[in-house]
Amino acid sequence: GVFREHVAEMLRIEHAKVISMLLGRLSYEASLQKSAAACVVLFTLGAFGAAGAAELPLKARPKPPPAPTWWVSGGALLWTVKSASLPPTLTTFVPGSPSAVTGFGGALGIPGTVLQSPDHLNYGPFGGGRFTIGHWLESDPRFGLEADGFFLGSKSTGFSSMSDGTPPLRVPFSNVPPGAGFPLGSSSFVLADPGFAAGGQVISSSLQLWSIEGNGLYRAYGAPGLSVSVIAGLRYLDLREGLSIASTETLLPPAGAASFTATDNFSTRNQFFGAQLGVKAEKQFGQFDGSVVAKVALGDNYQTVSINGNSVVSGTGFGITPGTTPGGIFTQATNIGQQTRNQFAVLPEAQLQLGYTISSGIRLFVGYDVIYLSNVVRPGDQIDTTLNFTGTAALSPGSALTGAARPEPLFKSSSFWAQGVKFGASYQF
Repeated sequence: GVFREHVAEMLRIEHAKVISMLLGRLSYEASLQKSAAACVVLFTLGAFGAAGAAELPLKARPKPPPAPTWWVSGGALLWTVKSASLPPTLTTFVPGSPSAVTGFGGALGIPGTVLQSPDHLNYGPFGGGRFTIGHWLESDPRFGLEADGFFLGSKSTGFSSMSDGTPPLRVPFSNVPPGAGFPLGSSSFVLADPGFAAGGQVISSSLQLWSIEGNGLYRAYGAPGLSVSVIAGLRYLDLREGLSIASTETLLPPAGAASFTATDNFSTRNQFFGAQLGVKAEKQFGQFDGSVVAKVALGDNYQTVSINGNSVVSGTGFGITPGTTPGGIFTQATNIGQQTRNQFAVLPEAQLQLGYTISSGIRLFVGYDVIYLSNVVRPGDQIDTTLNFTGTAALSPGSALTGAARPEPLFKSSSFWAQGVKFGASYQF
């Protein structure tokens, strides 16, 4: 009986162990099932969440607008230019002075002679315009192209002096042998004299200037608000001037009925073409900006000087045949015609500019420009005041030139400059 109870007790213990093991395994398997289920749920939710997120639009960070690559500008110019030089072409004299009793009076270098004509002709302010277009390359924004040009409208200036005989008026010149009836050396031609003749002189001069250039740009330095570019290209400049001198003499009774008008025309043209180098610096100050440009062109200046003139005689009081003949006073067969030559020249230019941006891409500006050309021909410099009237058809009809061939072509050169302010607007896009 004890043995049976002991066996029964051992069986209960083993049965309990088996049941405990089964329950433990079932609990472990249930835990695994719960974990798997949770993973499935999480995976499913993640999949649905990803799908939902894929259906929602992504909010990308906004890109800054592209930098402008084109620019255009236009503005008005208010410039002045270097005055035009002029030799003495009209004098008078003080009555009773040495000049009054020497030759015909009014000769240069004689005490009492008074210069009437100006030594320079001033044009005053010119109006004009300047235009620019440029582009930075999209393939490499360090490089760009720019075209620029300006013009000054044609403008005239002049001088005139007329007399009814008082005061006396003379055209001074230097006379060479044999003289043709005029005193040798410092001499003069009568235009007006008391009781003998009325007359005078009218001088008119005109000027026109324009230029165009094409350049390549290289942005050598860039920083926030600052840019420095190198400029290289070609430049053309055209300067044209004309000068006309009309001298008249009309005899007064009882001297006779006759008039004489001599017209002398001088015109010049300078056509510069050369290679150009320079630098441009730009600085931004909020809505304000400033820029400085310095450039210099080296090249050839093709110079042209044209000279012509004529004399018109009416009436018979001068004792010469009335009519129109070639040559005036400062223009004769010895210098009438056209001459050309090529000369090396230097053309520097500087520009200053201040601007204010009023809206996207639109900007107002004001600035100052100065330009210089080292070697030019100008009309007044081409007048030779040494004369020989022996071959002049109007004053010595039928006679051949005797002595020096004067006046002669001078081809005298000088320098030229233009400067002034500009104001306008530009647009970048």
